[in-house]
Amino acid sequence: MDENVTATVRFIGRKEEDAQQISWMLSNAASANFSFEHVSCLENFIEAGRGQNGDVIILDITETSGSHLDAISTLSAKIPQTPVVVLTDDDETIGREAIRQGAQDYLVKSQLTTDGMSRNLLNAIQRHQGHQRNAEAAPLLDSATAVLNRLPIGVILVTADSRILFFNDKAKRYLEQGDGLVVGADKICRATLPGESRALAKLLSDTLSPDEKAKAEGDFAISITRMESDYPLNIMVAPIGTGVAGKGAVLFVSDPAEPVELSIDSICRLYGLTPAEGRLALGLTNGDKLDDLAEKWGVSMHTVRSQLRQIFRKTDTSRQSEVVKLILTGPAALQASVSR
Repeated sequence: MDENVTATVRFIGRKEEDAQQISWMLSNAASANFSFEHVSCLENFIEAGRGQNGDVIILDITETSGSHLDAISTLSAKIPQTPVVVLTDDDETIGREAIRQGAQDYLVKSQLTTDGMSRNLLNAIQRHQGHQRNAEAAPLLDSATAVLNRLPIGVILVTADSRILFFNDKAKRYLEQGDGLVVGADKICRATLPGESRALAKLLSDTLSPDEKAKAEGDFAISITRMESDYPLNIMVAPIGTGVAGKGAVLFVSDPAEPVELSIDSICRLYGLTPAEGRLALGLTNGDKLDDLAEKWGVSMHTVRSQLRQIFRKTDTSRQSEVVKLILTGPAALQASVSR
């Protein structure tokens, strides 16, 4: 936490001498500005429901550890925004049990120091705030997962070393089939064939650190052989921002036998594309390569590349994978998923 942070410490315990010692120690803390309040009656404190975000409670369980351990659960339920740190005698077993009951940490009375207590209290506040943020974000993550599960294409989030962080329902089906794409106990996403697995890892590396030629082409795609299907799995890779896991990417996985059924008219209307550009954008979304589309439509590569440049300009993108990501996470794909 930042220095000069201010927090109110509420000590719940009957012994005035303990309260005075803790108050004096905290008044000399260099890492934070603590205000201190002594509460002698636990029941009255719980009934009042006091406590604000950033505050921390020190609960003395040196006298009646059994009932006070029960009180930890009550405090967590009544005042969930306030972390609890317990004060114990020399028996650290009770402190560990308090953590299992919901306390953030414990302090041993005979080992109290100003720096140690200050550090423990600040860490308890920080951890508790992190837990609260995670709890608040959980419904949003559930909603985001539901949206990704509705997409008509497989979506796999991976780290820079191909470790899977998330996959939607469509991708789960491909992985469970174990034909083309597989995932092992190490959670690494691989192709079934060793050569293609190395090519997929290189593609991921190139996507995260592209050279100038790759940037100009904007083509980060690969076809993965399936032994039990006449069609490969088409994979397009797009980088994602850094986070706790570092650099990563999203793999868009499509099956040519199950083309994405989006409205070209909707794509054109949403992004201001011509019918030919909309057709190309949908082809990219299905994992098709530029040369295959050019041959299929009987046009030159020059024409297809010219259309692609217009798509980049109109959608403010610079890579095919960015176009795919834009379309698959946009209204056209969601509308199609609802109508299925």
